[in-house]
Amino acid sequence: MNVDNNSVKVKNQQSTKGQARILCPYTLANNLDTLKVSFWVSWQDDTFLDEIASIKESLQKTDNDHEYPYHCPGGFDWNVQRIGIKLYSYRLLSGDLRLFINNRSAEGDVPNVRLEIGSESCWAPGYNIIYDRFIKWLHLLGGKVEKEIISEVHLALDIVGLYIGDINVHDEDFWIKRARKFDVYKENRNLTGITFGRDSCSLTIYDKVFEISRSGNKQETFTEFWEVSHFSQKPVTRIEFKLHRKLLKTLKQEDELASSVDTLNDLNSSLNSIWHFCTTDRARHCSKPVKYSNNHHTRSKNSEFWNIVNSVRWVGDKHITQQKPRPKKDLSALRKQYAGIAMSIAAFYGVNSEDLDHIVDISKYVIEEDLINLYRYDEPGFIKKVDKKKREVFESVSALHTLKPDHPEYGVYPTPYGFETTEGEPYA
Repeated sequence: MNVDNNSVKVKNQQSTKGQARILCPYTLANNLDTLKVSFWVSWQDDTFLDEIASIKESLQKTDNDHEYPYHCPGGFDWNVQRIGIKLYSYRLLSGDLRLFINNRSAEGDVPNVRLEIGSESCWAPGYNIIYDRFIKWLHLLGGKVEKEIISEVHLALDIVGLYIGDINVHDEDFWIKRARKFDVYKENRNLTGITFGRDSCSLTIYDKVFEISRSGNKQETFTEFWEVSHFSQKPVTRIEFKLHRKLLKTLKQEDELASSVDTLNDLNSSLNSIWHFCTTDRARHCSKPVKYSNNHHTRSKNSEFWNIVNSVRWVGDKHITQQKPRPKKDLSALRKQYAGIAMSIAAFYGVNSEDLDHIVDISKYVIEEDLINLYRYDEPGFIKKVDKKKREVFESVSALHTLKPDHPEYGVYPTPYGFETTEGEPYA
């Protein structure tokens, strides 16, 4: 894929990893088809927010108008909508661009701006160009991006000259996949598409010519990228992976300190690796029906169709893999939970609700008694459990887990005598 115009056309031969070169008689075009980016924006000037708030308020006072044009400098002309969506008060549309805004502070956990770039804009003029224009537009209006996160991205490949009905993608027995849900779509008994997966990642394969036959504005755009005189001149099969934040945040380099796919720069530098992950680990179409009963399904060979899909190259030389997140302990949350448990234990003894000393004494007695019994009953098991808890908590095991501000320094802990001591040292 070319980063400048966000598209690529590949003809003739494609090389496949670990296999002989195969002849590809099709024209291939790959690109992002949808991109959703969330931003934390701090505003030095509230004029823009005040203006769209005023427009929305005036729209809600009428019964007939659902949107109103908003003209502002910077190259974007939006239509302010009558209502917003969940988490965002304001909804602005411009073609297949969607902008959502809220008045939240940029210091919060939830983003206050989200930009969604639709299919046609991703291909032409290109998602990178739209993104750069949008950042400049925000700056012009007094907005500063403090942080950004890729919320969702669709990676698409069009195989021009391949009719979806000529490949048996509708037969679930030929697939190796993680998803349980598998849907087949037909119209007039003709296969139009399949989809499987949901939530974090899904794959859709469908007849792209059939899809855009009802969308005149897309026909001219894709006619150019498919190198045909008319959009329906040749059959086109679309392979599209939809990746959500839940999966993107687990894709990292093997270095534990490496960040996940967070920013657009992270995405662009990892696209080749992400496509390989999708077409190798998430789904594979095989040349023969897959037999799961003998547990040898991983040895099944790809179909010629999937060899073409897997061989497509994108930009980005960063190698990433899916890293499972390690559990993290929060001392503050654990202390609050412990306090609640202590009060519940005291309640069993009918303690006076105002007698704090009695409540503390009961909880200390019960916890101390239980810990001593655990230690005496199985000393090796007790020590093993404590060591396991220490490994889960402290950064000495994993660089991914840095101590939070409320965590005590490693090996230093409070004592009943009002001062701190270090592990292994006698009380002074």
